[in-house]
Amino acid sequence: MYIRKAYEVTDLAKQAELIKKYPLGIVFSANPSPGGGLLGFMRGGSLQEVDSELCATHVPFFFVEGKDGESHKLVAHLAANNQQVEQLEKVGKVLVVFQSVDSYTSSAWYPLKKKTHKYVPTWNFAAVHVYGTPKVIRDDKEWLLRQLNQITNQEEGKRPEGEGYEEKWKVSDAPEKYIDAKLKNIVGLEIEITAIQSKFKFGQDEVPTNVNGVLEGLEKEVGGEKGEEMCKLTRECYPGEL
Repeated sequence: MYIRKAYEVTDLAKQAELIKKYPLGIVFSANPSPGGGLLGFMRGGSLQEVDSELCATHVPFFFVEGKDGESHKLVAHLAANNQQVEQLEKVGKVLVVFQSVDSYTSSAWYPLKKKTHKYVPTWNFAAVHVYGTPKVIRDDKEWLLRQLNQITNQEEGKRPEGEGYEEKWKVSDAPEKYIDAKLKNIVGLEIEITAIQSKFKFGQDEVPTNVNGVLEGLEKEVGGEKGEEMCKLTRECYPGEL
């Protein structure tokens, strides 16, 4: 991933925090084969041919921090009949991409634009790229139940609680036979992480005057939870005082 120095983040805690907050990743795998794949599709081939070369699945992941020298991991589950599963069992490397909330940033929000007009719009966001070695988990009820509980407890933990809200759901709330039947339709995915890259692009290389203008624009024009989160990330990432 192209990362300017001002936007590079190497802190594992911050990378893991983004994965936890935005767990829906895209796992990419490639299996080059001559004569097929994307070129075959462009010549009238099928979508199956495209997936056989370069495939991607949108799936929520859970980050497992390695202990005592162990590697960090990403774990998830996929439909057993997902065509990417077979490829994941063959390839040695995968890429998983996570992205934060994002927003168009108008150059009209920069106060200095009114003086020089030498500004153009941009797009602000954070992204984490995780590289690793995949392992497909089949017919392991204990592993699958642990993974289901991990992602469920993480996401249910984000829900509000108290009067007026439904109780938080647990995997154990469903009948055991029902869960057992569901487990037959999924496989687990465990990715041993070999490298992580991350880019947090929120105007760190801009002067405070312009960044404050962006914050005002986000509050006025974007608003809501998205505007609040963009402002929060902008303030957290800026290296100086605003």
